[in-house]
Amino acid sequence: MRDFHLLIDVGNTFLKWGLFQPSAAGGARENRLESGHALLEEIPALPAQFAKYPAPSRIVISNVAGTRVRAATIRVLEVWPDAPAPYWLVPQAEQCGVKNSYRNPAQLGADRWAALIGARWLLGPRAAMVVVCGTATTIDFLSADGVFKGGTIMPGVGLMLRSLHEGTAALPDQGGEFDEYPTQTVDAIASGCQHAQAGAIERMYAHEASHVRDLTCLVSGGAARAVTPRLAIPFQYHENLVLEGLYRVSMSL
Repeated sequence: MRDFHLLIDVGNTFLKWGLFQPSAAGGARENRLESGHALLEEIPALPAQFAKYPAPSRIVISNVAGTRVRAATIRVLEVWPDAPAPYWLVPQAEQCGVKNSYRNPAQLGADRWAALIGARWLLGPRAAMVVVCGTATTIDFLSADGVFKGGTIMPGVGLMLRSLHEGTAALPDQGGEFDEYPTQTVDAIASGCQHAQAGAIERMYAHEASHVRDLTCLVSGGAARAVTPRLAIPFQYHENLVLEGLYRVSMSL
């Protein structure tokens, strides 16, 4: 395999990775060579999978899962003794054309920062609402001149389901399908959680679109497919905005 970059997105539930050809043309989708994912508890098994590849020339990682998972990820990379030290993404005041409005820039989640960088590269000088649906759902706003204005965090669909199950005596946390007029409990729960996600996204879009011209909504994340069918606003879907942003970061180093 030719020269490549390894990008890793460590979330709260999954580690997602991709091998990418470094190129000034195109983005992560166009230059992806291989990709995969693993549950966090499956990380120790990744060396056997990575051993079939030569050492990457660059490694860029976003991690929001804490120090224990960071240490497990470092052990995975030991499969390549000659690989360069990984670049751990830490949100800055400004990077790759995005300015961070957080009072403490490093307090912003690395995954949110990467997604904003990915959105900026994809859309150029256009205002964006960046929605990433995972364990949590984040909704972030990017101005046309590249300023991250701020955003919100809410429980994702799965967390909503589990909170109902754990906080009540008899409500299940799985099963059920969306229905506009549910007539059984499992469907009522699934439908309510999906409505809640879509409603929050639509409300924030309506507020931003009321005073921002040409607003584009980008939706990404592993749980996005459960939410996007309920959206009554225009949006663009991207499989993994975090990896897209990590690709831009890797190309800038």
